[in-house]
Formats: sequence, C-alpha cells, structure tokens
Amino acid sequence: MSTWDAALFQQVLTSPLLLWAAWTTVWVATVAQAAGTAIGVLVAPMMMSKARLPRLVAWLYLWIFRGTPLLAQILFFYAVLPLLGVRLGVVTTGLLALAVNEGARMAEIVRAGLLSVPVEQREAAAALGLRRPHGFVLVVLPQAVRAIVPPLGNNYSYMIKATSLLSVISFAELLRTSQQLAQSTARPLEIYAAAAIWYLVIISVLTLLQRALERRMARADAGRRVRGRAADAEPAAGPSVSAAVGATAEAPVLIEARGLTCRLGGTLALDGVDLDVRRGEVVVVIGPSGSGKSTLLRCLNHLEPPDGGVVRLDGEAIGVALGADGRRSPLPEAVVDRQRRRLGMVFQRFNLFPHLTVLRNVAIGPERVLRLPRPEAEARARALLARLGLAEKADVRPAALSGGQRQRVAIARALAMEPAALLFDEPTSALDPEIVQEVLSVMRDLAASGTTMVVVTHELGFARAVADRVVMMDGGRVVETGPAAAVLAAPADPRTRRFVETLSRTTLAAAAPA
Repeated sequence: MSTWDAALFQQVLTSPLLLWAAWTTVWVATVAQAAGTAIGVLVAPMMMSKARLPRLVAWLYLWIFRGTPLLAQILFFYAVLPLLGVRLGVVTTGLLALAVNEGARMAEIVRAGLLSVPVEQREAAAALGLRRPHGFVLVVLPQAVRAIVPPLGNNYSYMIKATSLLSVISFAELLRTSQQLAQSTARPLEIYAAAAIWYLVIISVLTLLQRALERRMARADAGRRVRGRAADAEPAAGPSVSAAVGATAEAPVLIEARGLTCRLGGTLALDGVDLDVRRGEVVVVIGPSGSGKSTLLRCLNHLEPPDGGVVRLDGEAIGVALGADGRRSPLPEAVVDRQRRRLGMVFQRFNLFPHLTVLRNVAIGPERVLRLPRPEAEARARALLARLGLAEKADVRPAALSGGQRQRVAIARALAMEPAALLFDEPTSALDPEIVQEVLSVMRDLAASGTTMVVVTHELGFARAVADRVVMMDGGRVVETGPAAAVLAAPADPRTRRFVETLSRTTLAAAAPA
C-alpha cells in the first residue's frame, strides 16, 4: 500500500477544480431544496384538504416519490423521459429529480408544521373575512415556520449529500469530480479524503447557520415572555365606564336566527334555536357549560355551519342560499367571507396573531379584506388602539401584553372591520379576576355608543348594567328570554332561577375576603 501523499492531498484540497465542484454541489442542493420546499408548501395543504380530489392527488404523489429510491427516480428522468419525447439537460434532470423527491419529504414536514398552529388561528383569520389562501399565507404559514425550520435544516444537509447520486448521470458535482481525479491520479485515498473534507465543511457551515437561527428565535421568544410578565404586573388601564343606552323596541332586527340546529360529533349542540337581535341592542347569553352558547355564536357568523335553520343579517341569509322550495345550498366561500366580516368576533382566548405586532393585528383586516391602503389601515388601527388605551403598545407583539390588554387588542381588531355587530365569546373567562373590569369597561363603552352586541358571559353584573335582553340556554335550547332586569331578578323558568342563584352565590364567594 502506498504511503500518504500530504502534498497531493493539500494540492487537491485547494485546487480550483475541487472548489468549483464544491460550489456546484452547494448551488444545486440549494436550488433543489428551495424547489422541494415550495412543492411541499403546495402539497401539504392538499393533504389536509376536505375535498377528496386534492387529497387523492397529494397522497398519490407521496406514494410514488416516497416509495421509490431517489437513484431510480434520477435514472427514470434521465433515461425514460427522452423515450417519451421529453428531452432535458443533465443539470435540469438532476434538479428535477432532487426537487420532486424532496417535495414529498417536505410535504410531511410542512404538514406537521401546519398542524402545530392552533385551529383558533385559522378561525380568527376567517372571522376577519380573510380568504383561505390569504389566511394561510399571512397567518398560518409564518407560525408554522418555527416548527419547520429544524427538520428543514436537516433535509438541506441531506440534500448536500444526495447530490452525489447525480454522478450516475455524469453530473460534475463534488463526488463525480473526485472520481475523475482519483482515476486520473491513481491516488483515491488523498482525493476522496479531500472531497470528504469539503462535504464536512459545507455541512458544518449549514449546521452553524441553522443553530444560530434557532437561537435567535429562542432569544426573541424569551424576551417576549419577560416583557409579557412585566405587562401582567401593570395596573389595568382602560377607557372610563359609561352608562349603557338600551335599544328601543322599534329598532329594526339586525340578526335573525330561525330553527338553528347543529350537531358536534354525536352531540346535538343546538336544537331549534330562535334569536332576534335588534340594531343597537345588547343581548347577553347565559347558561351552564355545554348548553350551546358558544356554538350559537359560531353558527351566527358561520364559523360552524349549522345543520339546519337559517341566520339572516339585515335580511340576507348567511352561508346558504334558500330556494323557492326551501332547499338549502351552500354559498361560495368568497360570499361567506364577505358576509362573515360584518359580524366581528371576539374570542375567549383572544386568538391574536403572535407573529404580528399589535398594530398589524388590528390593521391586517382592513388592509387585506377591505382593501384599504396600508397607511389608511394603520391609521385606523392606531386610532382604535388609542381609543382603547393601547396607543403605546402598537409596536409590540401580543406576548408582551397582559391578558386584559390582549383582549382589548382583540376588540380593536374586530372593530377595525366596522362590523354591523360584535359577537363576544366569554371575553373575560380567560382573564385574572383583577383585570376583568378592564375589558368590561371597554364593552360598557361600546354598548353606550350604540354598538350591537351578542355576549356570551357569566358576568351577571355586566348583564344587569348593560344588557337590554338576557337569553338563557340549556341543553341546546333557549329556555327563557326577556329584559335583563326581569330575567335576572325574577326568572320565570326554574332552570334559569337555579342557574342565576348558583352563579350569584359563586360570584359572592369569590369576591369575599379570605
């Protein structure tokens, strides 16, 4: 066996030929990885689609390109496609084979990232009237990136090494060039050692870049958590409390629900619910957990399409077209999005977009849905934030806010769409008791300004002070409805009486000093 030739090793390691081959490996891997990632981003939503055809196409693609070896795919594109009349160059063939193979791998990674984003984020985007593709690009995908980055880095490292398989079609990347040098010099040990060094250098640089990116993301999250704890310690600061002005009985009906039924799994969540809400009226919906209160709100703005019945907003049926024979047919998604944006939704757990600043959370709807120019949308957002006592928080992210501040941002986001009515789904239940009044103060001011509101809450004090009407639900049905003062002071239905008494005792016990 010949001795190690250090001079030859050093000469080959720094030779322009090997340097060019290493560069070729990097750019080919980069282009193929970018193309494969783009394919994965397109295929992953198809895998999760409710429609059968896109899901079938996606799974067929994955079945073929995950189930066959990459080397076989390279040879197929190189040898078989020309027989079918498709002639590609060596570079194009290599990039195509690597990209479509990587796309199948990335589709699963992207799907996992998308599944890591809470479904509430999609619902918040839908509640603003964002079309599904816009919600995906602006809300879901940016959050999924955090879960996608680590495996994406690993795949990129794999791609660097996978380029070596292109040597079978005589593509002059790092391995193929090394083979040629080894044959011409008859010194394979030094040549392949030099090639291995270059592979290690490339992979090491990529690993360092990936870890630096992950550390930067982790530091940003840690900083936001610290600022968030500081914000929680701040005293609540909100608008002053105003007296509510009730709606008159002559006001026109704005929201009309008739015969709403909705099944969630095997449970009948709504069973023939009727509800009228007049313009400028504040309706508070109460009832025990599981009585259908939140489902009712979600059916009103079609986040949860009802199985039966109809909801009308200003006389227009939401989500369905009703034929002369009474048949229901679903409206196109674009029409439902247009209808839904007229009913602002404030969620129990805020559902703010964590990757956007407070300002962008509020401005994104007017800009993307109402098509306002960005300066005008942001001016509207700043005015609303100032109105709700949050002007100084415009440029921070939701993680830096207290719970009460986040809910006020959620209210501002809903108001920015200038909706016909606001729907509140237990807006204070996720808040600490000492900052509940911060949010209730905002809601009282909205009621005083004549905002139409449907509020699901257990806050009986708020209902007494602000509500025009109270609706009591139990078992998916409305068991009692009437003026707030009458229903809460002297309920006619025994179930309402027991619930109000129990809730009143619980509230008094919670307020009593320890």
